[in-house]
Amino acid sequence: MRCLPHPISGAVYEELGDGKVRVEDKAKGTWGIFTWNGDFLEGSLTQADLHYLGFVGGPTLPAEKDIIWTFLPVGDPSTGIQTSLPPSRGGGGKDGAQPTLVIAPYVGDPGKDTPAGKRSSAFLEQDFFTDNDRHKDRLPEVYTKSAPYPGGPKKVPVGRFFEKKYFDLEMQHLWTKVWQMACRLDDIPEIGDWILYRIGNLEFIVVRTGENEVMAHRNACLHRGRKLCDHAVGKRAANFRCPYHGWSWHADGSLQDLTAEWDFPGIREEVSQLPGARVALWGGFVFINPDKDAGSFEDYAGPEMLAHYKKFKMENRYKQVHVGKVIRSNWKLIMEAFLEAYHIIVTHPQLLLFGGDLADTRYDVFGNWHRLGHAAGGGSSPYRGIIQSPDKVLETFRMMADFNKAYLQGLIGDEVELYSDTELVEQTFSNLFPNFSPWGGWARIVYRFRPINDNPDECLMEAMLLSPWPEGKPKPPAAKLRMLGNDDPWVTAEELGTLARIFDQDTGNVPQTHEGLKTKEPPYVIYSSYQESIIRAFHDKYEKLLGLKEGE
Repeated sequence: MRCLPHPISGAVYEELGDGKVRVEDKAKGTWGIFTWNGDFLEGSLTQADLHYLGFVGGPTLPAEKDIIWTFLPVGDPSTGIQTSLPPSRGGGGKDGAQPTLVIAPYVGDPGKDTPAGKRSSAFLEQDFFTDNDRHKDRLPEVYTKSAPYPGGPKKVPVGRFFEKKYFDLEMQHLWTKVWQMACRLDDIPEIGDWILYRIGNLEFIVVRTGENEVMAHRNACLHRGRKLCDHAVGKRAANFRCPYHGWSWHADGSLQDLTAEWDFPGIREEVSQLPGARVALWGGFVFINPDKDAGSFEDYAGPEMLAHYKKFKMENRYKQVHVGKVIRSNWKLIMEAFLEAYHIIVTHPQLLLFGGDLADTRYDVFGNWHRLGHAAGGGSSPYRGIIQSPDKVLETFRMMADFNKAYLQGLIGDEVELYSDTELVEQTFSNLFPNFSPWGGWARIVYRFRPINDNPDECLMEAMLLSPWPEGKPKPPAAKLRMLGNDDPWVTAEELGTLARIFDQDTGNVPQTHEGLKTKEPPYVIYSSYQESIIRAFHDKYEKLLGLKEGE
């Protein structure tokens, strides 16, 4: 049974079984019993932390699967690739000791003034880390760049998240104009392999047509519009034949057969090529853009994004995990839950037991690419008055770099010597507008959020784990998408490790937010100056693409 103290109140949360949790505040001499999802049952203590109740008493992972996602076993032991933590990791603390749990009362973060504006009181300037990197000669210049997004709090009308008119505008002006990740190249490993990519009510057949060539065709017959492909994936297709009347096109989209062509005089040229989308390959991903006049993917992503990921060779990684779930909310709402660290203090309270609350996260906006938290040491919790000294932060920063280096040595060998301390520590969460979120460094995580069908009240959230893999060694087959049921907890997907428990907390908030917006008064959302600046940048771009005025 699980039993943990709360990191702020110190109250002990104890799992009782049958979905019940006992909460005892010894300092106040009170106790209460609750269901794991928040219903009060009995006792003198009548209120408890909803997310902590779920973390202690809700659906969870088997102990052997409760592993931080960055250290999940990789590959097959027969390959010689390391599949577990270095022996020095032990029980989680130094020299195998259990880590000390940090409990401190809430005091609030007063913030502080910096040359760039107000920041958390735990914030350290970027050059503190880059200047103290023991391998500065290995550090790419992009890590020294800073691009905080200007402006103050922004108000966005709630209708943007559930009114059908915005969905229709998105389909007309957003999804038909932007570069968007369709799949991994490893998902279609052989010539003729294909996968369906759906965005809202648009669908494309993404097919490998050469060793390093991919095409994307609209999944509709040019005769009567019947879908050419019904299934999500296919192997070694030589052509795409309509199951209705038999019209067919080669894998490259050129016309193969127009049945009873005698009855369609003058039509051949018009249907000689399936319409499609532009395609780009980057980092082992396949991107498409339905706009034939769009600029290149490289220009869209921008030099900072390309430089930031260049050394990590994302194309060498293999897709270890791919899990998806339909979320009862608008796609923008669930994505925004992952575009700031402001929510950690309340949504993920268990993380505070080990010190930090990520209030010192840094946020940069480089054109269409947004970067969160690439240089940090952790350990401070300003909401609880815990501010680590710069020397202590630097000590932690270097300890993390050394540990990660030892771990990665077993995965990628001598390649690890190419990386600076900053790159070894990095757990950057990034977002390429509008919906593609590959984490930087060695975090493995990739998110994608997209609308489904014509319903603004639902969306599809997907998470991939891309594991480090040595260059030149054959990769295991890419994991296939595993779809969870709408009501299945994320911990059903044990292959996600502790990330699944984090997701259950995050996605527990979002459907309730979606419904709350429909009754909210005044009818707008407020985003902060700095900690939610990337969300502000998203909505500024969104307004421009959709032709909206600010606040519309």
